[in-house]
Amino acid sequence: MGDPMAEARALEAELAANPGDAAVRAKVVARLGELTAEVRSVTRDQVLVMTSAKQREFCAYAADRMITLGGGDATALALKEEVKAGEDWVWRSRNLAALLGGFAVAAGLAVVVFAALAGSVALVAAAAVVSSAALAAIVLTYRRQRWRLDAERVSQVVWRHGI
Repeated sequence: MGDPMAEARALEAELAANPGDAAVRAKVVARLGELTAEVRSVTRDQVLVMTSAKQREFCAYAADRMITLGGGDATALALKEEVKAGEDWVWRSRNLAALLGGFAVAAGLAVVVFAALAGSVALVAAAAVVSSAALAAIVLTYRRQRWRLDAERVSQVVWRHGI
């Protein structure tokens, strides 16, 4: 498989050279649909899945372009919806993340209160910074875009990797 974006640019150039030609439009739409299948990974069960940012980027472009050109109706809309759904942010191990987050906040507040009662401004500041950093680390560790979680889930059954 060559560079799909290079091929897409060539198709766009052909379309620009023949803007009113319905056959060229249909050819571009059909080939973009084929390219979206070629760039995605394939599982052992022959299911097409997006497992990389490059795949998602190309599929989003191709779906939008197919819709704009007026072809690939159901396929393009389904692909666009799949890309959109993958952008949602979800919690991985939500209960554990909530527990750890609650602990980080409670521990931070406890240290801040005791440090304030002891009159140590430096310890109050340090506790606030450390507990905030711990909370940020928890969020960064357990919050992911849905497509990344799906890619991790199917990684063991991918038969052919796309771009």
